[in-house]
Amino acid sequence: MLDVMNLDKTLSVLNMKHLLFLTIFLCGYSYAQKPVLSKDFDFKIGEKYKRIKSANSYYVASGNRMVAIKKGRKDMTIQRFSLEDLKEEVKKRQVIEDKGDFQTVMDLNGKAVAFYTIKDKAYAQKISLTGIIAEKPILVGSDKENINNDVGFKSTYGFDAGGRINKFVFKKSFDGTKLLVLFRVKTANDKADKIGISVYDSSLKLIWSRKVKLPYANKWLENEDFAIDNEGSFYMTASVFSSNAEEKNKLEYSYRTEVFKIKEDPKEIIKSKIELPGRSIMNAVIGLDKQGKMSVSGFYAKNDNKVEATGLFSAKLDVSGVVSSVIKSDIPTTIVQDYALKRETRINEGTQDEKDKLDFESLKVNNVVYNDDASFVILGEQRYVESFTTSSSSGSRTTYKYYYRDVIASKISSEGDVKWFHRLPKYQTGARGKKSMSYINFKNLGKHYLFYIDDFTNLKRSFDEYPTRYFDGKKEFLYLTSYTIDDATGEVIKEPILTGSDIRNSRLDNLEVYKAAILPNQDMIFEAYDGKKNNLLLKVSLAK
Repeated sequence: MLDVMNLDKTLSVLNMKHLLFLTIFLCGYSYAQKPVLSKDFDFKIGEKYKRIKSANSYYVASGNRMVAIKKGRKDMTIQRFSLEDLKEEVKKRQVIEDKGDFQTVMDLNGKAVAFYTIKDKAYAQKISLTGIIAEKPILVGSDKENINNDVGFKSTYGFDAGGRINKFVFKKSFDGTKLLVLFRVKTANDKADKIGISVYDSSLKLIWSRKVKLPYANKWLENEDFAIDNEGSFYMTASVFSSNAEEKNKLEYSYRTEVFKIKEDPKEIIKSKIELPGRSIMNAVIGLDKQGKMSVSGFYAKNDNKVEATGLFSAKLDVSGVVSSVIKSDIPTTIVQDYALKRETRINEGTQDEKDKLDFESLKVNNVVYNDDASFVILGEQRYVESFTTSSSSGSRTTYKYYYRDVIASKISSEGDVKWFHRLPKYQTGARGKKSMSYINFKNLGKHYLFYIDDFTNLKRSFDEYPTRYFDGKKEFLYLTSYTIDDATGEVIKEPILTGSDIRNSRLDNLEVYKAAILPNQDMIFEAYDGKKNNLLLKVSLAK
């Protein structure tokens, strides 16, 4: 009898082990199955070529040509490619001296322009996409007064901020035909800020230049976003704090948002306030709508609690630069409550920390898509940086951790109605700055495509689940993924575009998505890395 009981126990244990093995096998099998790739896109890869180590790489494409400019320690390597076969023309490779403090590279009207600084001077250098030519550098910024090491504008929208403090910043007009060079003069905290503005055409010929004293003292003024329109006029937004503010802290003190328009002539600064009663603008960017009007669009919060964004807006400017109309809409209460309930469920399940960022905290605008019917789509991101300081006998050391998290996407009608609103899960973090994180977007045939790198396990997670973290620079099983949103209905799907095995086992954690060279037909050109000694070009195209 005892032997029978022992046999039953043994069989029971074996059955449990088999059941456990089967469960693990099925789970592993389900994840191992390669997801069906999006039918909206095709991709093509080129031949491998020797990798050139660089601190920073930039890509400019025009027609069937592309140039890659790679910043080394003391020089820049220039590689030229044919986009017909995605091959490097090795004989046209060029190494040029880095003559100063390298800043960035820009695609200016289909031409590659590299920028660097030497003390209080900024230079631009044109680089040919076809021939072995790097033209003589041109002085594009300087001043007799001391230039501040920090240009002082908080926004990084529409230009390469490089994750650093900038003495000069370079930004092009919306049509890509003009260049803005901006700096700030050193002034006392109780004196008015003074900025230097220079505007050039695409051949780097100066159109106009002047220094401007802003209308408020530095201690009450926080410069936000800036831009030039297609005619070369300068615009900026600023948070103007109340006179009793002890510091420029948006969460603690009251402020208003103003827009300034500055031209070569007349000399007067046109200033205008964006009126949002009971609300404060938390993050906004300057854009150009489909009707040709300059606009300021972004997120706002209620004055009694500015930790979380509570709505979206867009303010249109007239030709003089004055705010002529404002479209705004609070995030509907039903949507806020629905997300709050889902957050509570995740916390109760133990998949999300109770102390985690709130759903609409630390939101930044990534892009604004203006439609022909005067509606607009704001594409944002939960984006922030944490700093950590450690002390030792040799001194203190500060390190930074960068977070690029959930996507916020919403469409607002010309009457101010929320047509659709999405908070799309994404969790990217790293210690190298932006690198492979965040997303790029474009619109085609009524669909918004948002491309980003993600951990493969998130492909099977629902939009209500907490996402697996993607660590920048860490070799994992990753996918180039797209959130695809129907502009008319707001319907959204998550689709895999490709994985590393599709491109000769390349490492997607080194793919700097935001630096893709995008052609007029929406072809995207990326440089991939095989994790060893080689790079290769990847072209992602809309399926025909």
